Amino acid sequence: MSNTILVIEDNKDMRENTSEILELANYKVLTAENGKEGIDIARTNKPDLILCDIMMPVLDGYGVLRALENIPEMTGIPFIFTTAKSEKSDFRFGMDLGADDYIAKPFSGDDLLRIVASRLRKNKLLKENLNGHKKGITNFNDSTKSLEEMGILLESNHVKKVKEKDLIFMEGDSPNFLYLVVSGKVKIFKTNETGKQFITEIVKKGDFFGYIALFENCNHKESAMALENSEIARINKEDFFKLLLSNNEVSVKFIKLLSNNYSVAEEKLLKLAYDSARKRVAEALILISKKYKENDSTETTPFALLRENISALSGISPESVSRNLTDFKEEGLIETYNGKIKILDLKKFEAIKN
Repeated sequence: MSNTILVIEDNKDMRENTSEILELANYKVLTAENGKEGIDIARTNKPDLILCDIMMPVLDGYGVLRALENIPEMTGIPFIFTTAKSEKSDFRFGMDLGADDYIAKPFSGDDLLRIVASRLRKNKLLKENLNGHKKGITNFNDSTKSLEEMGILLESNHVKKVKEKDLIFMEGDSPNFLYLVVSGKVKIFKTNETGKQFITEIVKKGDFFGYIALFENCNHKESAMALENSEIARINKEDFFKLLLSNNEVSVKFIKLLSNNYSVAEEKLLKLAYDSARKRVAEALILISKKYKENDSTETTPFALLRENISALSGISPESVSRNLTDFKEEGLIETYNGKIKILDLKKFEAIKN
């Protein structure tokens, strides 16, 4: 059975050429000449993928995406912008709204088919594996009722694959989603005026992030970047707040998360002010090791992390990190191989930290 693709494009020649290319590749194609018509067709036919121009009369592409995000049966459908505008800010704005990809006009038939096939393939794989991924949510809540309700939200929202070093959101971005790490790891960091990073948190499978800006109703004050290839679930903020208001257990859990965040931040400030570089590097390595540990074993797990990230986490220069890592290695506290670090004596590291 062929996939159905909806093409929303106001330019008749572009609309017909795009449709012809897709039909030759054995896709079923639906077309709309403006955003309002496109929404009506999408609701009636529920396509497998939507290609949408940005600059259109009646309703532009951004408006189409916003409208579809609020229609439950439309969530999860890959959405690709097609646009002649090449400014990165336009693409960035579209991706922040929830678009899955974009293709700049004029595009070749090969580029169009490659991007469409890639997005359909990824969406199919995500659907097939979603049930397995949802178990990561149990790290957040063991309450049956709350777990079921959060599971419903996860089913109805996007799970996106992000590559190592991909930005998930940036300082100053508008908060539109609550994020959940389905697999992989993400660093949360702030950047000063010289571009130097300071990592405030590392989140792993089963952890939520991005909720502080939602609660404060302000733009993100931090950025989030994948430390490795990861999968991130995005829960629409309206759905999230509806659940908070209707479920006391979920509300209490997030209050605890917020309280813990502020306590940890306060403790970090004290350590930055008074702890030695040696202590701060030791604490960073302990934190990273715990984040990378995959089970309850007492054995530490080797991890690969750039010295720049250890520097950003501990708040000292990469050169100082390198010196302390050399010292730890000579003291037999760590070993390094194939770009990975492993803590050999966790108790001694805890003693250094304390």
